[in-house]
Amino acid sequence: MDKLFKYELKDFFPNFFTIFFILGIIISLIFIISISNITSSFQITFLELLKMYLLTLPQIIFLSTSIAFFIASVNEFTKFSETQELIAMFALGIKPIKILKPVILLSIVFSFMNLFILFISIPYSKVAFNNFKNQKKQEAKFNLQQAKISQKLGDWVLFASGGKNKKLFENIYLYNNKKNELIIAKTADLHTKKNILYFDLHKGNFYDFNKNLKIKYQKMQINQKISTVSLSLFKFKTYFLYNRKVFVKYLPFALIPIALLFFIPLLSFFHPRLQKNRSLIFSILILTLYIILTFANKHLSIAILLPFVFFVTGIFLYKWRVKF
Repeated sequence: MDKLFKYELKDFFPNFFTIFFILGIIISLIFIISISNITSSFQITFLELLKMYLLTLPQIIFLSTSIAFFIASVNEFTKFSETQELIAMFALGIKPIKILKPVILLSIVFSFMNLFILFISIPYSKVAFNNFKNQKKQEAKFNLQQAKISQKLGDWVLFASGGKNKKLFENIYLYNNKKNELIIAKTADLHTKKNILYFDLHKGNFYDFNKNLKIKYQKMQINQKISTVSLSLFKFKTYFLYNRKVFVKYLPFALIPIALLFFIPLLSFFHPRLQKNRSLIFSILILTLYIILTFANKHLSIAILLPFVFFVTGIFLYKWRVKF
C-alpha cells in the first residue's frame, strides 16, 4: 500500500464516520417516531421499545452508509482541491484514476456490505419486527383493566376486581350473554409461549344457566394464536417473493457507492482560483435525484437498470471532463 493510498484512507474515515454518525442519529429519530406511531394502539416497556429499535438497526446502517460514503468522498477530494494538494498530485504526474483508486476499492467493499445487509439482515430483522408487533397487538386485546366493567374478551364480558400487575388478576368474572354462561376464577394470569397468548384461569366455577350446569375447575385456559411469519433463505423463491418490494425499493440504494462513483471527481476536482466550490450543493442534488427515482420505482428491472444508467453516465462525464 503506497503513501498516497494510506494518506487518502487516513483522511477519508474521519469524514465518513462523522457523517455516518450524524445521519444515523437523524434516521434513528425518524424510525423512533415511526415506532411510536405503530405502538400508539398498545403499550410497550422501555426494553421492548429498545428491542424494536435494535431490529431497525440494519435499515439505519444501510441507509446511512451509502449516503455517508458519497458525501465523505466528495468532501475529501474537495479539501484536496481547495488546499491545492490535488494540483500538486497532477503536477507530479499522478493520474486522476490513481487518485481515485482507494475510493474505487472502498465503493466495491461498501456495495457488497450493503447487498449483504439488504438480502440477509433487513428481511430477517423486518420479519422479527413484524412478529413482535403482532404479538404486542394481540396482547393489547388482553390488556385488561382492574375494576372496570364492560371489558370484552371475545364473546365474553369481563370484570376483574383487583390484581398485582397488568398480567396477574384476582377475582375474575366472565359472562357470555349469547350462551348465558358464567365463569368465576380466583386468580388469572396472562403469558405468551410459542406464538400463543394464554389467559389462564385458576380455582373457580363454570356455570351454564341454560342447562343448570355447574362445573368446578382448578385451571381453565383461553388462548389466542399470534400470527407470525417464518422465513428461510434456503427456500429462495418464497424468500424472494415475500421480500420483493423491499429488494425493489432498496437495491439501487445499496449500489450508490458504485452507481455514483464517477460523479465524485466531477464534483470535487476543481481549481480553487478559477472555479467556485459548489461540490456540496451538487452532490446533494444528485443524491436527491437518485433517491427520488429509487423510491418512486416499483419494478425490479428498473431497480437493476437505474444504478447502471447512473454509473455509465458518470463514466461518460468523467472521460469528457476529467482526462485519464
